[in-house]
Amino acid sequence: METPNKVKIAIVGSGPAGLSAAAHAAELGLSYVLLESGKEFSNTIQNYQKRKRVMAEPGELPLRSPITFEAGSREEVLEAWSKAINQYQINIRYQSEVKRIEGSQGDFILYLPNDVTLKAEFVVLSIGTAGNPRKIGVPGGELPFIEYTLRDPDEFKNESVVVIGAGDAAIENAIALARQNQVFIVNRGAEFSRAKSGNLSAILRAIEDNQLTCHYQCNTTQVEATPEAERPCLITLKDNNDREIKIPCNRIIARLGGIPPRKFVEACGVKFPNDDPAALPELSSKYESNVTGLYIIGALGGYPLIKQAMNQGFEVIEYIQGNEIAPADHGLLQNRLSALPYQLSVDECLALLRERIPFFSTMNALLFRELMLESTVHVYEKGGTVFQRGDATTSIYTILDGEIVLTSGVQQAIQHTIQSGEIIGELSLVSGQRRPNTAIAKSYSILIETPRRTMVKLIASVDSVRIGIDQLFVSRAIQEIFTPGLSIEAIKEIAGSASLNTYKPGQFIYKEIDKGDEIHLIRKGTVVLSRLIDNKEILLRQVRAGQYFGDISMMNIGHRVE
Repeated sequence: METPNKVKIAIVGSGPAGLSAAAHAAELGLSYVLLESGKEFSNTIQNYQKRKRVMAEPGELPLRSPITFEAGSREEVLEAWSKAINQYQINIRYQSEVKRIEGSQGDFILYLPNDVTLKAEFVVLSIGTAGNPRKIGVPGGELPFIEYTLRDPDEFKNESVVVIGAGDAAIENAIALARQNQVFIVNRGAEFSRAKSGNLSAILRAIEDNQLTCHYQCNTTQVEATPEAERPCLITLKDNNDREIKIPCNRIIARLGGIPPRKFVEACGVKFPNDDPAALPELSSKYESNVTGLYIIGALGGYPLIKQAMNQGFEVIEYIQGNEIAPADHGLLQNRLSALPYQLSVDECLALLRERIPFFSTMNALLFRELMLESTVHVYEKGGTVFQRGDATTSIYTILDGEIVLTSGVQQAIQHTIQSGEIIGELSLVSGQRRPNTAIAKSYSILIETPRRTMVKLIASVDSVRIGIDQLFVSRAIQEIFTPGLSIEAIKEIAGSASLNTYKPGQFIYKEIDKGDEIHLIRKGTVVLSRLIDNKEILLRQVRAGQYFGDISMMNIGHRVE
């Protein structure tokens, strides 16, 4: 189909969101074009490993797109979408990478290869992030042994393969390769916190059954070519104790996620809330950016799940047409909020939550809907236990109504009452450690529980939430460790003087001969304390997240003794 010089809607990117938007535009007989930089549609799905099962999650979310989508193998999904492209005669233009976009609603100009330009009244960006894989970024990182995708794990047999990453793609690759190879998976963290529950169970079972080897809390420091024909690559890791681990291998599969094409998006005039590379662009509840007429849907807007992205593709065309429709997640939110006793509509409930809870008030509407979809509302009668000291949970709780008592200290003798509008659970959220205290409902209370992975994404996207969580973590850590008898208000001035410092593995925080008058609280990671005895460095102890060190020097006239 020939593309005119001007269209009503230019859709950039033929992933699930873009395909869905194009199909709905075709249904309505609108003037549009779908621009794809590659030679195939849905490049991300094309690059999935062969026979990978593609999940249609959330299972309870209805699909609005005219393009069908059901859980199935990669091949089945691609075949169904190929038929849909033919069925709707989707006007897709391949090898048409958009170099830049200028203008605003009614007067956009898109610059394409070979000095071709296209005018559009509206632009829909659905370019995702997977096309920009995060590189390994160490010496030797450009060697040919390193790959960033894995289409067919069956191509490799009797090899030694190192998979770097802790997400779903890394887990699926590692498990598939382990069937006929020796596999090592490298996880920078102490857990697989970003994995779906099914993949988490599968990787933990594979590790326990010795089907593969996992190196937790390790970072890659170097990749080298070796003269060994059998294992021509050598990867060097360093763990949290600064110990080196060298693994001879045949290849490295690095699944480190994608980098949002932020430079391109910002050049279009789109604003981001902060400088964090993982931050999401600011969007309205209808997916419109601050550039009038420019919409962002799919993974780039914070919705990486296929079904959600496809629904957004349908909805964005409706919004462009001026139609007021409730998002597809309306029914799900209604169920999530059904435990609330307010007799309010979904939108009224969301507005009330944002009004009552300062942490929520700074979020854009899309992020907040996503947070509530992934959160659970709990109602506690007086005396009900929210969590107990020693629990391994790391979610965070926001108090919508009522009061919660946090107890700590010897025999839980120290008590602090936390009021509505505040949050609890941030110590475990930040540190990843077990609960250091117990939370009990002082009265009839309504709390919203948000999973750690959701909060991590939110912290990366909203500056005020990140700053608030950090400040609260410092205040509560000081209270828990040093001054359990004082209130948070009394500690705020002390907490305000704290600074957040980041150290690389192996970097000295201070040395035994230094002077110091400060105490260090560990937000994340592990610190090794040692002393030099008879010219030998002797390990004294390890200090983990949620703990502190450096206090001895304050009682020793400022001289470090470890």
